[in-house]
Amino acid sequence: MSARSLTTIRLAVAFFVLGILLGTSAAISLDKNGYEFTVAISEDAMDMADDQRLPFLEALKATLTSTSRMLFDATDNMLYFQKVNILVPSSWISILSGAQVTATSKHNYLNADMRIETTKNEAQSLIQPARSYNSKMCGQPGEYIIAPPQFFLDVNGATVAKYGDKAKVILHEFAHYRYGVHDEHGIPETFSDLGAKFPYTYLNPRGEWQLTGSNDSKIEGSYKNAAGGDCTYPNTSDAPGADLKCRFIADMTATTGPSSSLMFMPFLPTVSKFSDENNHDRAAPNKQNYWCRNRSTKTVITKNPDFSNLSPLASNTPTTPQFSYLVRASQAVYIVLDTSNHTLADNTVFNNIKTEIARRMIPQLAALSPRSFVGIATMGGSTVTSNGRLGGYLTEIQSPVLVSENEQILVNKVTALTRSAGQGLLLEKAILDVGDILTEFTHLSGSIALLVKLNDITGEQQMNVECEATHLLNSRSARLVTFEFGSNNVLVRSTLMSGGTHFPADSTNYQSVFSSAINKTLELTGESRYQNRRIQLVRDQFTTLASKPFRGFYTVDYLDSVIELHFFVPVSRTSDYEISVNNTDGTTYTLLSQEHKQLYLSWDKKYKVHTFQLTPLAKSVTATYSVSTSGAEMTGYVEAIEVLGNNVAVHVGGGGQAETRVVEVEVYTSGNNGVLNMAAVNEDTSFLVYASVRKGYMASRALKSAVAMIHGPTGITENISLRDDGLYPDLLERDGIYSGFYRPPTSPSNGNYRISVRLDGFRRNDPLAPFNPPSGRSMPIDQTEDPSFTEGGSTTSFQRWYPYIKNLQVQAANFYEEKPLRIMDFMIVSSVNDNVTFKWTAPQNSYGKNDSVASYRLAYSSYPSDIIDDKGSIPTSAVLVKDSDIVGGTLTPAKPYETQTVTVRMQRVGPSPPTIYFTISSGSTTGFQSYTAPMVYLTGSEPPPITTTTVPSTVTTTRTSTVASTVQTYSTSTQSPTTTSSSATATPTTVTKTTSTTMAPSDAQRIGVSFFFNSFFSLFLILTFAL
Repeated sequence: MSARSLTTIRLAVAFFVLGILLGTSAAISLDKNGYEFTVAISEDAMDMADDQRLPFLEALKATLTSTSRMLFDATDNMLYFQKVNILVPSSWISILSGAQVTATSKHNYLNADMRIETTKNEAQSLIQPARSYNSKMCGQPGEYIIAPPQFFLDVNGATVAKYGDKAKVILHEFAHYRYGVHDEHGIPETFSDLGAKFPYTYLNPRGEWQLTGSNDSKIEGSYKNAAGGDCTYPNTSDAPGADLKCRFIADMTATTGPSSSLMFMPFLPTVSKFSDENNHDRAAPNKQNYWCRNRSTKTVITKNPDFSNLSPLASNTPTTPQFSYLVRASQAVYIVLDTSNHTLADNTVFNNIKTEIARRMIPQLAALSPRSFVGIATMGGSTVTSNGRLGGYLTEIQSPVLVSENEQILVNKVTALTRSAGQGLLLEKAILDVGDILTEFTHLSGSIALLVKLNDITGEQQMNVECEATHLLNSRSARLVTFEFGSNNVLVRSTLMSGGTHFPADSTNYQSVFSSAINKTLELTGESRYQNRRIQLVRDQFTTLASKPFRGFYTVDYLDSVIELHFFVPVSRTSDYEISVNNTDGTTYTLLSQEHKQLYLSWDKKYKVHTFQLTPLAKSVTATYSVSTSGAEMTGYVEAIEVLGNNVAVHVGGGGQAETRVVEVEVYTSGNNGVLNMAAVNEDTSFLVYASVRKGYMASRALKSAVAMIHGPTGITENISLRDDGLYPDLLERDGIYSGFYRPPTSPSNGNYRISVRLDGFRRNDPLAPFNPPSGRSMPIDQTEDPSFTEGGSTTSFQRWYPYIKNLQVQAANFYEEKPLRIMDFMIVSSVNDNVTFKWTAPQNSYGKNDSVASYRLAYSSYPSDIIDDKGSIPTSAVLVKDSDIVGGTLTPAKPYETQTVTVRMQRVGPSPPTIYFTISSGSTTGFQSYTAPMVYLTGSEPPPITTTTVPSTVTTTRTSTVASTVQTYSTSTQSPTTTSSSATATPTTVTKTTSTTMAPSDAQRIGVSFFFNSFFSLFLILTFAL
């Protein structure tokens, strides 16, 4: 898929040591005509000089104030920034004297609309511009905008000199981010004759070479080389005497010029609008046309739901945003109290514990960590509820609230709790609920869950292996502190697996023990060094045979760490199996080694747990393990956890080179803010999942496996493959963004879907072994330099398992139309005399099924709007190729992925035949039509003008055709009176070479459109040297 940059930012040390970014919904919201927009400044922005922080904040506010006005003008007085939240690092509070700074858990780096990253010791050329990420389909909102503080500081005018007006740059990226539109320029040093999708120049419909773009008037300028001299950009890759470094340099001193488009050359002083259907160049081979079906940016933008039922405001409406400073909350503390009808503890124990929480714990939390969020829930009984959480079990749920402002509310909540009439305890479901509640607090520096268990567990034999629940807590940076009354002690393994502390108690010592549990919770809350530092590597089911032992591998991110391997073996097996684990130095450990312990049974009492704790002695090495048996087939589970040492230096923010960064994974879905309305008609409403895998500036170009597990509202789980192959729904091959399609069940299909993701990377067994294919290289995961990183691959890889990482609420699924896959490689391969030959790859009838489509519609006209409407479909009135027009090949659909060709007799008459445009779509076996393929054309003269005459209550538009195989004329009518007007075709980009400019071009002129090649130019540049 297409990412607009390869740089990401990390949230906070505790969160990113897990190597995961939980992709929550974006923070942006709309109230009538005004957006609420959130900017988050990296917590590691300590490297910004003290005297730069206030100037940066002022520059940021000034830029966004200007952007707000420009957005208002560009959307015809419809939208602007009404409120801007600025999330500052906690260390910056002291410089904001006199300003109100509010603690928040709602806004964070994870869901911020724009992230401010630092530029610590990195190449300035890669990280100075603002850029945006949008890996989704056309018209869908993206992930975020990102920019370094230096971009806004504009020291000595460096930013403006390079990129032009800062506010326009932000508006350009905001359009990518919010409205899902794409760039309208080409990519330097790329050529259509080499198959490039987005060449820098192209042969336009009139048969003239021009710059790829979209604008509504001539742009004054000239082609210049790096030294400022005149040059010629090659029209083809083998053009003699041409300079590949040649760029078109706009004349920034020109007083006249185009007003559009902000997605082509926003740095031009005269540009203030998005292209519309009157001036959009629908023939230009740019990303907007390719992915948005040859429609203008204005058409796509105005179909965004933000414009629904919206009226323009007065032109003098104030558009200056209201700015608010926020600071992220401290750790979240969640208290779960067992209120069941206890069989182990009496009312005295219950009331004493309740009093300790209300009178001591909550007041001390308010005093020691006033920015912490504290929540409370109860558990008890043997039935599940409809609380909407993952386990569906907790009751009396109080979501975490800021303790400094809600201390008395929390105290009253605890004081009012009473024991329930229910008996028993569904502990596994309770922990799943806790992990679910703490998901939105994952961005904090570690959450703590205090579980108070006073009763026996119900249905212990039916409980699952507890690693799913502990994985959930670890992935949320949450530690368990457990108080367990009685002798059962079933919570001890789960507690230790989350890096927490277990407190067993009885009737003789429960008061002092619970006091210790409170003290431990307060200690974890107040100390950043107690952050959760556990990386979930893998959880696998294994099967071993006497003839074929099970073998697996684990990987090491850091030297200063401990590897925990847990093998769950059936209790019925005694001595007919062996487990061998290799350390990174080659040492082998077995069940007889002191590094092995077998202390616990799993929750369901079906498995005994063999635990190995190893200290890795070498880096960049993949170690192996095996399970063998001399008896019958044996099935169990294995999981690997890496516990990071306290001395591990985890670098955060700023992207950077891969050897100094951990693996980052971000997961997103289609839809808007966690909701997918399948009744929407403006764009693709499919259920899509995206996983972005990066390490610093580097993208993972190949994984062995990327799988998303879709947990439906009925409890059914289905797996879908995530692919990075450039085929629907993936936008770009091998860019590190893995994409997948899910088809909800026929009924019931509405409801909340949860998504888990598992990733397995490639690795080489032998450092000298070549990769096959060459693109199948892995991403090194260690924190120090891996030499094989630059040699085509690594001997290490990575494994990650992210349970319930994302939610998507599906609505109106009964309206969903599963269209055939869009044809993306439609092209003209020859045009000889009157015969035109087309080629394309046959699409699938529906995603993931190897069924052929039912039909094709091949449309043509001298007017692009005749063959592609504003929804990106072929209109019902379009002129189609008939069977009688075909002189070779066929329009009968072939099997998916087969190449198809058809030759059509297309006689163009007259001394100067006009341009003819073509597109194709497919029809499914269920009657749905696909979106159109990117438009192609035969060059020719300007088409005949469109004449519009006005008669009472009727407007008649007449077009004269000079294509012999079609009806010569046709007309359309509307039933509303209008004034006389005329409409010409869109004016393509025209370059006028100026000779009067004698000064050397500025950086802004020299870079020109090349700066805005966010997706491809940056991607190719970075991957060239990084991979």
